[in-house]
Parts: sequence; C-alpha cells; structure tokens
Amino acid sequence: MIKRWQESNVLSTLKYRRAVNLTGARQCGKTTLARALPLASSRHYTLDDNQIAEVAKSDPAGFVSRTDGETMVIDEIQKVPELLNCIKINVDKDSERGQYLFTGSANLHFVKAVTDSLAGRIGRIRLRTLSLGEINGARPDFLNTAFRRQFPDEIHGYDRRKLIQLAAQGGYPETIEMDAHERRNWFTTYLNDLIMKDVRAITEIRKLDTLRDIAEWLLAHSSKFFDVNELAAKTGVSRTTAENYIATLKAMYLFDEVRPWSKSDYSRAGKRSKFFAADSALMSNILGWSAESVYLNDDMCGKLIETWAHQNLAILVDLDIDYEIYQYRDSQKHEIDFLIERSDGAMLGIEVKAGSSFSADDFSHLKWFAGRMAKGEFTGIVLYSGERTLRFGEGLYAVPLAALGT
Repeated sequence: MIKRWQESNVLSTLKYRRAVNLTGARQCGKTTLARALPLASSRHYTLDDNQIAEVAKSDPAGFVSRTDGETMVIDEIQKVPELLNCIKINVDKDSERGQYLFTGSANLHFVKAVTDSLAGRIGRIRLRTLSLGEINGARPDFLNTAFRRQFPDEIHGYDRRKLIQLAAQGGYPETIEMDAHERRNWFTTYLNDLIMKDVRAITEIRKLDTLRDIAEWLLAHSSKFFDVNELAAKTGVSRTTAENYIATLKAMYLFDEVRPWSKSDYSRAGKRSKFFAADSALMSNILGWSAESVYLNDDMCGKLIETWAHQNLAILVDLDIDYEIYQYRDSQKHEIDFLIERSDGAMLGIEVKAGSSFSADDFSHLKWFAGRMAKGEFTGIVLYSGERTLRFGEGLYAVPLAALGT
C-alpha cells in the first residue's frame, strides 16, 4: 500500500484537536488512509453501508458515543449530517483530543454545517490525489532542498514522453495501473457521476449539462489565464452564473485556484487568478488527449505538464503551514508560473518547461523578479524534462522535473 504524506499531519492534528475532518475529492484515498492510521484505539464505520447509515440516522447520539481514549472514525459522514450536532455536544463536554476523525467528499451544505457547528474544535486536512513522490515511495523533500539550493546532480529516465505518461496517469489510486482505454472510461464515468449525482444532490444547480461544459472548458484552459466573460459567452450563461459554477467545481475539488502574488507596491502587478485541474489525468482523459497527440503539440504538452507540476507542488505546500503558493503576471509581460513563499519571506520562483532544452532567456523573468520584487532570499528554478541540474548564475538553476518526486 502506498504511504500517504498527509498521514503524519492527520496524526499530529489528532493529538491537538478534538475532531479532525479529512476531506478531498472522491476516490483520492481518504478511506484507505483513515483505515491505515496507527491509532492506539479506534472504531471504524462507513456510512456508504446503507444499514450502518440507517442506524446512525435512527440514533445519532448513541451512534457517536465512545469510550475514553478511543478515536471514532466515520467515513462519508456527510451522508448523515445529523451526527454533527451530536459530535458537537460530545466535544463541548469533553476536551479530550483525538475523539473523532471523519472523512467526506466535498458537499457544499456539509462544509457549511461543519463550520457552523464545530468551528474552533476541528482540524481540517485536505487529501489530494497521489503525488509522484508518494507513488515512488520518496520523501516529501523537494521544497526544503530547493530553499537550501541542494538539487540532485542528475535524474535519469524522465524525458518528455515519460513525463507525459505520468501526467496522463495522474494520481487517483484506482487508475494508476489501468491502461489508457480503461482509464479514459473511468474518468468519463467519474466526472458524469460527480456532476449528475453529487451536484444534483447538494446544490440548486439544474443546468447540469452546462456545468459539465464549463468543467471541460476549464480543463482545456488549465494553467492559462482566461476572462470569465469569455467562458460565459462560450457556454451561454451570465458572468455571475459562470462564477457560481466555477465555485461549485472548486468545492468539488476538481479545480484549484492559484492566486496572484501581490505583496508589493508595483502598480502594474496583475490581480487575476489562475485555475488548474486538480489532477492532470482528469484533464488529459476528459479532453481525450492521447500521449502521442500531446507529445506533438507544444501547447497541449505545456498545459498538461504545468498542471502536473502544480499538482505535485500543491501537495508539498499542503504539508507545511509555512508555505504558500502563488503565481505572478503583470502588464509589462513579466510572468512566473509559480511563486512559493516561506513564512520568513524567502521565495522560490518556478518556471515549468515541457522541453528538454532551454536558454538564458528562460531565466529572464526570474532574474527580473529577484532584482525588482523579492524582499528576501530568492531562488529561481526552471523545471524541465532534461536529466541534469545546471546553475545559471547566483540563485538560478535548471532542474529536472523529476526532482518533484524522486
């Protein structure tokens, strides 16, 4: 079984909080992680089991009763939201840490119910799909070593074709071993079920076909700036409706928003966010991209590899509260794919290139930012599909993309 990097965060949070909500996209591995935790004393229930769910509904107070020192693990708790108030009563009466761990996929009403009833009492942890490092059994060290400027000299076996393969494979545990045809069928069913079943059950959205059209449009524009008015016009909805639909898809953990870095007095700095598919395989499979078509099309390849890079970086950022991830673009056409800021002000600027070659020009925006915008130590990195780490001046490095997870 693949060891999840978030395991240590879940265990640590259980030591200090009365309850922990492990959330994330459907099929990302929440149940598997919850069952694998080395808890001293625990009881597990899954509300996917209709019989257990009926018992929980009929006697919610009795269902959540527990003994001292025991962690009750409840999977898919959003299916019986009545349990939340009973858990609130219990944790208000008892300050013991680690009483409850519950998992659940995104549910807009449920998220609000958790916030309203358990604010201040609960820790919330997002589990994403698998990273390359988790699949490889590696340690989550990339950000730490990058800030120390300690990169591997060489990493072999990860050329452009291999990276495209990894991006198309993505990180949903169930699909990793599938062949390309079966994986595409799985993602088609997955997206249809999320939209036609889950969204119908938890929101007032009724134009589900339009929501799916918007999802596909966002997948095709993953990693690219876009105008919401353009999206609205293409899908035949108002701007307000388009924004509401985007918010719904984010809440379902299908897309991530990367905000602009704007901690400066530079008046020309942009204020627009970028959106990324939360998993690169969702993008490539729903759009019907074959590995060969991506390999031969620089635009498709660039979007897919940058989305895959974001997926791996976001997982690392989630592990440590000291890190925040941003992007940068201004009206003078300075643009940096990712900025990762540490709490002490040190920053990584990261550009992603799908190709195996590069030039000094690829560092120009990183150099500009280091000299004009960075307040603390700045390390500029061009991630590319080559094998060797090369230095391009003080604090500037070309680094194999494989360093994200090997």
